[in-house]
Amino acid sequence: MVEDIDFEEIIKKLTSKNTLNRVNAISDDCVRIFRLDKENRIIEAEIQGNQLIPYKLNLNISQKNTYSIIEHDCPDYLAHKKQKNKFCKHIAKFFYVLRNQDYNFALDLLKEINSKINIDNQQNNIDLLDLNHFVNGNLKNQLEFDYKGFDYFFDLTELEDSARECLKEILMESKKLPAALRGFHGGYTGGLFDHILLVTNYAYELSKSEDYNVDVKKAVLTAIYHDFGKISYYSYKKEDVISKIVVDRKELDKVHEEIVRKFNYKGRHYHVEEAIAVLKRKKHILFFDDEMYQAIIFHHGQWSEYFPIDMNELAMLIHKADMIASQTHFV
Repeated sequence: MVEDIDFEEIIKKLTSKNTLNRVNAISDDCVRIFRLDKENRIIEAEIQGNQLIPYKLNLNISQKNTYSIIEHDCPDYLAHKKQKNKFCKHIAKFFYVLRNQDYNFALDLLKEINSKINIDNQQNNIDLLDLNHFVNGNLKNQLEFDYKGFDYFFDLTELEDSARECLKEILMESKKLPAALRGFHGGYTGGLFDHILLVTNYAYELSKSEDYNVDVKKAVLTAIYHDFGKISYYSYKKEDVISKIVVDRKELDKVHEEIVRKFNYKGRHYHVEEAIAVLKRKKHILFFDDEMYQAIIFHHGQWSEYFPIDMNELAMLIHKADMIASQTHFV
């Protein structure tokens, strides 16, 4: 039937081959639909996964941006699929179940979602030179404040032209990469840039509060610097990305030896040391002191791989901003 081809073609566009292979492992009985408002295109459902508590799945086609059309709390969807406008196995399974109940309605919904995603994709082509907006434009709709771009933060920290150009070059490299791999936060091209910009905005907002006694300029610069180490590492992992920010093993070993000598910390975290190595290269251009050094070392907080854990107040602030970006916004 031609209709079946139409449905399958759209599902394939909105998922991946691996995702579709996992759909059959989910029983139809795991999908429960509580509300099906065909006129207003609103659906409320849940899907039983591996956990005791079912995942919720709400759809509202009337939402203006694709980020808000689907509300689903599966970790794989939130951390990896959502930013790419792709379905996880639970959403795909839901549509197969809906197809069995009402084929035409399921197909119409898929067509509407696919159409909105195509429009979004046309509007969201990555501009490497734009340092003032998120790659994932829908992020701004999640924030309770007006976010700032990097040009604002460069002015705030009174950077010299050489420092601005240096940071611009590094940040443009981050637009080619994800913030994390294997389905974790910001797992899309440009996710690393979005993560750094989001952490910088939250670090700025937190630094203005009475909860932290830190220098605002240091907080902003440390937030910008904190994940520079991922550029070299993920460029290597992705293979198809050629980066100008590549750190070799000798540089890493020097940084590690300095951490042991200067702070007497044990343990090792490569993307932390790669970030420090990038800053060491630019030490005559970029401001970077021991307080910021320690904040980058411990920006993972209790998950730090260095010990004893020795977090200064700046580290606590950067860790808080980092957690909000990765755990609340999944970026």
